[in-house]
Amino acid sequence: MADPVPVGIKMPYGRGNQGFFEQTHSDMERALNNLKMLLMTARGERPMMPTYGSGLRELLFEENTEGLPDDLLEDAVKEAAELWMPEVFIRSVIPERDLVNNPSSVTLKIKFSVINIPDSTQELTLGVVA
Repeated sequence: MADPVPVGIKMPYGRGNQGFFEQTHSDMERALNNLKMLLMTARGERPMMPTYGSGLRELLFEENTEGLPDDLLEDAVKEAAELWMPEVFIRSVIPERDLVNNPSSVTLKIKFSVINIPDSTQELTLGVVA
């Protein structure tokens, strides 16, 4: 049986069985890795692509009142995905914060689907630390 055709590179980077980077072999796996990479990249961090990324880390420095940054975090996720990954639809973003013990971090539970794949909803849990 032939090996499945690779469609992307897995994150974090690792050595694959055939001497190259470890690779993804499905569109859902590729979308999950690419979305994680997009959201963990700060705008301006990537050379030659100053608008690539999201402003998630910067938003952690916003005023720490309940509810205020949560809407901004959701907007940042959706705007980055709409601009850089139009094939991905963000269904929900649920931020979990501990404003007392760890105010400079947030865990985001992001439900998303790939538009051209029916019933493809997946969840990405992403820890963001300032």
